[in-house]
Amino acid sequence: MVIRAITFDFWNTLYADEGHAFRALTRRRLDHLARALAGVGANPSNSELYEAYKDGFAMYLAAWREQRHLGAHEHVSYIFDRLGAHPDDGTVDRVARCVEEVGLGFHLTLQRGAAESIPQLAGAGIKLGIISDTGLTPGRVLLQFLERDGLLEHFSTATFSDQTGVAKPHPRMFIETLTALDVPPSQAAHVGDMPRTDIAGALSLGIMAIRFAGYDDRREPPPADAVIRDHRSLLRILELPA
Repeated sequence: MVIRAITFDFWNTLYADEGHAFRALTRRRLDHLARALAGVGANPSNSELYEAYKDGFAMYLAAWREQRHLGAHEHVSYIFDRLGAHPDDGTVDRVARCVEEVGLGFHLTLQRGAAESIPQLAGAGIKLGIISDTGLTPGRVLLQFLERDGLLEHFSTATFSDQTGVAKPHPRMFIETLTALDVPPSQAAHVGDMPRTDIAGALSLGIMAIRFAGYDDRREPPPADAVIRDHRSLLRILELPA
């Protein structure tokens, strides 16, 4: 099998939040929401705001399991409605953007071997792309971490669920990416950590599925074509010089 393109999931595949910043960032997002709510005359208690925030996230998870995307704009709109606030569209847009950009505070670190293998793969002529679901932190924010680490230039395209409106394993996530790369599924591989989304989505289209187990070793079905714990193993799988 000749592999001409490799696509990567973002979360817990290329990057993970080793600093465990999730709780601190949630507090910052709640602070933005509280100020915005006060600005339109709503003053919920801390517990009321947190419950609305938590229920909004549960709504996101339910949509994600149905291969639909809900992002910060929908989350913020839900919270305002839930708490009886009636902001104009500009306020919702502004608060949603603040909520999104809090994601720059994640302590994201590259996973093992990514910093070395990505330039080597690109240098060997392999086309690289990203296929990733997003939550409150959209793709435009996540790409800034790749730019920070000097890796963005090696990727030809990136497809995020906040752009497509659908979530993996929906075929559109993979098809749009491979179309942009101009590579058929039979000549592509996808690397991701989640069997339900990454592995199932790739296999359904005849894409080689490689499960990354270096951060979270998820062993539920379906089985992948290969399992790696270090991204440098991709060079061996593709029989490229290390």
